[in-house]
Amino acid sequence: MPLTDYQEIATKLQKGLGDAFREEPWLLNLPGKSIACKIDQYYYVALMPAFLDKLAEWAGVSRGLAAQALVKTGNLITKGPERNPMLRLGLCWDGQVYDMKSAFVDADFIDRALRFYGGMETPLNVSELKISSHFRDKVETLFENKTAPQGLAYE
Repeated sequence: MPLTDYQEIATKLQKGLGDAFREEPWLLNLPGKSIACKIDQYYYVALMPAFLDKLAEWAGVSRGLAAQALVKTGNLITKGPERNPMLRLGLCWDGQVYDMKSAFVDADFIDRALRFYGGMETPLNVSELKISSHFRDKVETLFENKTAPQGLAYE
């Protein structure tokens, strides 16, 4: 049985995302409409499972394989031993707080996808999406021994 090349799958996911973004730029960075929004220079918050569903669809792989590839390549933030990337977070935009299943994606993964395949010359700016400060401890627990989102990611 051949070994799974997770980096190759991650590259397919990036290509699919870049191609889709070129066609529909609202897919990223518009709170309430997008599948992921940049919260600081290091991370995007992705809405789950929609983010994985769309990436998998665009790359022609299963959701499970897409998730596995992103976890194994370090592009989806997890904490051992369970390695589950999903958290319920209060996400804020337009003066409201919304309870959403979310995950943190390394910004470099998405920014490279947009640069190499989506026609963007520079990375996207930080979006208006914020994380409710009530969830900061939960987020910092996930990011134990990693660089956590910056203070500007919270409201």
